[in-house]
Amino acid sequence: MQPWHAWVALALAATVYVYVAGSYGSALQLPLHGYCKRAVDRGAKALRKALVRVARQGRIPKHIAFIMDGNRRYARRLKQQATMGHMFGFHRLQSVLEWCNDLGIEHVSLFAFAINNFGRSPEEVEALMTLAKEKLCELVGKSDLVKKYRARICVVGNRTLLPEDVRQVVEAAEEATKDNAGMRVNVCFSYSATDEIATAIRRLVEDVEGGRLTETEIDEQALESRLLIPGPDLDILVRTSGQIRFSNYMLWQTAKLAYIRFVDVLWPEFSFVQMFWILVSWQLAYDRIQQRKALCRKPAST
Repeated sequence: MQPWHAWVALALAATVYVYVAGSYGSALQLPLHGYCKRAVDRGAKALRKALVRVARQGRIPKHIAFIMDGNRRYARRLKQQATMGHMFGFHRLQSVLEWCNDLGIEHVSLFAFAINNFGRSPEEVEALMTLAKEKLCELVGKSDLVKKYRARICVVGNRTLLPEDVRQVVEAAEEATKDNAGMRVNVCFSYSATDEIATAIRRLVEDVEGGRLTETEIDEQALESRLLIPGPDLDILVRTSGQIRFSNYMLWQTAKLAYIRFVDVLWPEFSFVQMFWILVSWQLAYDRIQQRKALCRKPAST
């Protein structure tokens, strides 16, 4: 941990950032024009870079996940259609992925579309499928995340439920980025944790029936290795919108003592300052989390 005076300086810098960048974490949304707007934007970016540099002096999580909740409520607040809320949410996602890349986080998992979301109105589901196709193409073809930082896109979920045209775009996005060595982005689309666990169990059964696995080899690690979401253990789970629930997302991974933060702000309003303080609080709690994990791994005495 940094010396106490460094944390005080960080607190002051973050406070300044809040007032400079605004509650949305982006100076571009301030009611300023021309030179003032550009000056404030440059100042906010400089402060963000300074906070990133300081944060990277400490431990950085390898895997962070987001439940991106609140897009529709954000749209209602602005008296817009729900699809516009999802559009605002995508713009915030681009910023969050940039922050994660700058911080050096290697794996990011995103809850983009739950299986039970297919129960929404046909118009909204169709609009979300169209938006998913457009934004996946934009993410792969135009964003710095892939072109400059070489991120790898992996879409995780039950693809049999997706329309054929969406599956084609998903496969194309994965194929285009499969050799990239940068941050891995797991887009959980048509996903639920219970479906993921059921799929892992089916894979276990198939491997036993196929002679690739014996019944005595079935254990926690065997099941975990067959889950849909790859990568290291989940370090941090963040849910926006103030709702305190997991919504059937990454239940297996979260149960392994992930650091959980429920943020009382809608996803399009999620700011870098909030991201920064979540990271700092995780760094401060890291030793305690590792001690608890060690106790859980310790075999019970007989």
